[in-house]
Amino acid sequence: MSSQKIDPATWTHVRPTEIKTYHRTTYDRISPSNTLNGKGKTVLITAGAVGIGFAIAESFAKAGVERLVLIQRRQDALETAKQAIESKYPNTKVTPYAASVTDYDRISAIMKEVGKIDVLVPNAAMSHPFVPSKDVTVDDFKATFDTNVVGAFHIIKEFLAVESSGPRQVILTSSAAGQITSPGNVGYGPSKAAASQLVQHFAAENLDTNVTIQAFHPGVIYTTSVAKLAPEGAFEWEDLTLPGDFAVWLASPEAEFLAGRFVWAQWDVDELLGMKERIAANPALLTTTVVL
Repeated sequence: MSSQKIDPATWTHVRPTEIKTYHRTTYDRISPSNTLNGKGKTVLITAGAVGIGFAIAESFAKAGVERLVLIQRRQDALETAKQAIESKYPNTKVTPYAASVTDYDRISAIMKEVGKIDVLVPNAAMSHPFVPSKDVTVDDFKATFDTNVVGAFHIIKEFLAVESSGPRQVILTSSAAGQITSPGNVGYGPSKAAASQLVQHFAAENLDTNVTIQAFHPGVIYTTSVAKLAPEGAFEWEDLTLPGDFAVWLASPEAEFLAGRFVWAQWDVDELLGMKERIAANPALLTTTVVL
């Protein structure tokens, strides 16, 4: 990767021209206390004990949700996350499950055991090493798709199979990597493009139901997982509070108009709201498609 630091705010070619304001950290407009009443709600987050997933979990705890169900492969990470959230937000109960999203039978069993879920956040992701495409192994390529696409498909499918009254949301953590060509990213980028397309298909089939399904790019965040793949000086990194609070805003009634769309956490929500009529009139806007 180039030693020159990349500023994601300059990626104007992958955001609507109407969006002028680019946020690097959270801001009052998307504060969980301002956007969502979490009382009585259950939120399930995969890979929810560390990194972006934990930030999303904490933001939902700030919104006052009753229960957070966190799925993570590592038991120690789950225990740490549970203690951190319940000590800081005593009105939120954390239910941890040690599992991989590619263990489909285990995920199905967890979903049945949990029962009613108001918000599902398929957040688990993996990537192969950043190497030339010819050097990526078939096993690494397949494992990336198994987690980022098949795992997301399975848990969304299981979520939709449970009938429930009242509004429900699916908020998939995707990536801008699915919108750009990035050397060394032959598996991760296409898998995230496929995941965003997955959301579009599920959303199109649920437009007249009580389920809102969306996807978002969380930002360029320097997590421990990213540290294994990219040097700290590679990007102008953004703050974990941004995707956390933005995900809560997506779960609010105000963001229902973004069903089936792919948005960035960095985009200003009032400017997005200013596009509401245009989005409603154009089914292709903010989707993975080709417009001529």
